[in-house]
Amino acid sequence: MAMKMDRRAFLKTSAAVAVAVSMTGLLGGCSDGDIGTDFGLFQATAGKAFGKNNGIDFGGTAEAGWEGYISVWVRVKDTSGSKKPLPIPAKGYFSLKINGQPVNNYTDGDLLENGGKINLSKGQIKEGWMHFTLKEDQKDLYEAVLAKKAEVTFTISSGFVTEIYTLDYTTSTFVKQTV
Repeated sequence: MAMKMDRRAFLKTSAAVAVAVSMTGLLGGCSDGDIGTDFGLFQATAGKAFGKNNGIDFGGTAEAGWEGYISVWVRVKDTSGSKKPLPIPAKGYFSLKINGQPVNNYTDGDLLENGGKINLSKGQIKEGWMHFTLKEDQKDLYEAVLAKKAEVTFTISSGFVTEIYTLDYTTSTFVKQTV
C-alpha cells in the first residue's frame, strides 16, 4: 500500500531531513578530516536514501511517462592536491544497483552538475543527494524497493579501491559492507 503525500507534506519532510543531516556536523567527535575511504583523487562515503516518483501523488501527469527516483546522500572531499581539481564524473566512480540491475541514469541537481559531475575546489568537502532515475521499464525495481524486498547496493569505486554499501530499510541508510 503506497503512502499518499501531498506537496506540502513532502516539502516539510524534505526540509526536516535536510536540517537533521546538516546538524550531524555538530556532534562531538566529528571533523572535516577523513570522511571516508580514500579513492585517490577524493575521499567519499554514502549515507541516507530516499525514493519518490512522478505519479499523481507528486503532481505528475500520465502523458509525461512514469519515472521513479532513488537518491543517495553522498559526502565527498577533494584529496587530489591540485590547485584546480578536475570534476569527478559520477559514471566513472559511483553506481547504484537494485536486485543486481544497474540504474545508470544520473540526474543533475544537488551534488551533481554539468552532466553528472561533482565539481570540487582544492580540499573542498561537498555533500548532497545523488539522484538516480528509473524509467518505465524499471518500475518493478522501484516497486520492489518500496515494498522493501529489493537488495539495493551503492558502490564507490576507483581503479584501486572499491567500497560497497547496502540499503538498510529500517533506517533508510546505506551501510558499508566489509569485504
